[in-house]
Amino acid sequence: MAIYSLHLRSIGKTTHAPRTAGAHLRYITRPDARADLLAGRMPTERHAARRWLDREERQDRKNARVIDKITAALPCELDPLQRRQLVMVFAERVTQGRAAWFAAIHQSGRDAHNPHAHIVIRDRDPETGRRVALLSEKGACRNIRLLWEQAVNAALEAQGSAQRVTRLSYAARGIEALPQRHRGPQRPQEGREEEDRPDASAPASTVCLAFETASGKTPQKRRLGAWSALSLRSTPAIPVRGGTHPTPVPPPLPS
Repeated sequence: MAIYSLHLRSIGKTTHAPRTAGAHLRYITRPDARADLLAGRMPTERHAARRWLDREERQDRKNARVIDKITAALPCELDPLQRRQLVMVFAERVTQGRAAWFAAIHQSGRDAHNPHAHIVIRDRDPETGRRVALLSEKGACRNIRLLWEQAVNAALEAQGSAQRVTRLSYAARGIEALPQRHRGPQRPQEGREEEDRPDASAPASTVCLAFETASGKTPQKRRLGAWSALSLRSTPAIPVRGGTHPTPVPPPLPS
């Protein structure tokens, strides 16, 4: 059943050791994760992507934010190709089709029943050097959570699924039920990084089911706006491992 889970964090030159961003990219693309790799405006191959990111970091000012990183649960109702398309649509919308992004989708092997995506955003317009995703601005986390909710629900609707997700807690929706928490697969070896489990550190109230809850209540249907009309036709292709897939051109971010 589809769940909502999204975490937004950042890596900066003053808050992390040098090349931490590259180390994060190496971790999410490690061979045993069997990740599907996608990228926009930066290399897709894992080693080339890390070298590119390390070069970019060296060019930053001393107090710069190097990357923003997002970890999000993916709906089990979608197949692997549909999940890749969902991640591409979301990443292109967040970056407005201008900043660089990289995604590693974990949805096979031990993560077959716990599909999730790690998205790295290098928020620099390659022409102007300015930020376009504005993930450090006030309200950015709220906006990103809303965008992910809209993207997931649009993808579910397009596939004819009745499931929907919501970023709102039970309390915010007036539902008197104990919040639920998705923990992903349990592994005996705990050398695994916390961030590889998309819901490991989420407040329980933020991880909830869309239409079916313990109390039997259902939230009011939410309008999806422009996301429900997104089309994959006549759009540029972005390289992914094993071929290319079309990337929809997203609508502008809400003000």
